[in-house]
Amino acid sequence: MVDIDGPISNTSDKDMTPLDASGEAASPHPALDYVMPNAEEHQTLLKKMRKSCGWDAGMVPTWFVQQDEGTRVMAIFYLPGTKTAVGMGGIELMDFELKDKEVADVDSKRGCIVSLFLYKQYRGQGYLGTIIACCEDMARSKGLEVLTLYGMEKAHGYEKFGYKTFKMEERVYNGVNRWMTRFLEKSLVHRGV
Repeated sequence: MVDIDGPISNTSDKDMTPLDASGEAASPHPALDYVMPNAEEHQTLLKKMRKSCGWDAGMVPTWFVQQDEGTRVMAIFYLPGTKTAVGMGGIELMDFELKDKEVADVDSKRGCIVSLFLYKQYRGQGYLGTIIACCEDMARSKGLEVLTLYGMEKAHGYEKFGYKTFKMEERVYNGVNRWMTRFLEKSLVHRGV
């Protein structure tokens, strides 16, 4: 699930970059540096981020295993030229939770943005668009043609990044919480004019 501060319903319109008529970003996003994390150096930082957002801190070690197996790609984002972390994002190449091939399936070239997080003090400055664009680039580098994301039913705003709702269904999170979930997708294949 995508979570800025919990589910994606809490995103700010200030983080959303308008699209021009071609569907491309109308203005550039601010620059961020990023690294692909490794367990020895970055596990504590990722756990801190996950505790800050309230989601999946206990899953961080598993994410490194998935990354080593090639079924997950992760990145930590920093202010340019610094060690000041602003957030994280990742791509799953399979839907680990429900094995839903519409959400993520490497054979059908679909991936899912997951573990999207931005510290509160960096929201409203355009960084969310930068992180999403970097996730899209990571997905393309893995040969994916469609990228999905999902969050609570009332999640809106990702349409400004070119994502469109393709289904709504109830999902169970953490084995107990049942939420109506909105699933969005975006084609990563550029069509020539």
